[in-house]
Amino acid sequence: MNRTIISILVGASLLIASGCSVAYSSIRQQADGTYLITESKSKFFKVQGTMYSCTASGESMDCKVIALPSPKNR
Repeated sequence: MNRTIISILVGASLLIASGCSVAYSSIRQQADGTYLITESKSKFFKVQGTMYSCTASGESMDCKVIALPSPKNR
């Protein structure tokens, strides 16, 4: 009985973790010194991306969103 409950909990946690991952798939430096960063969010059956334009500010980066996923694909 305990083994079944543990198996169900492990399986459920793996499904939740795999369905909500976020990765930065691309970081490119532009000629003007800014960076283009692409963030990809993986959901259960689709991947959505957001693009940011960032400038380096000391040890951090100041970013603004320049492209969002299409509203019909959210």
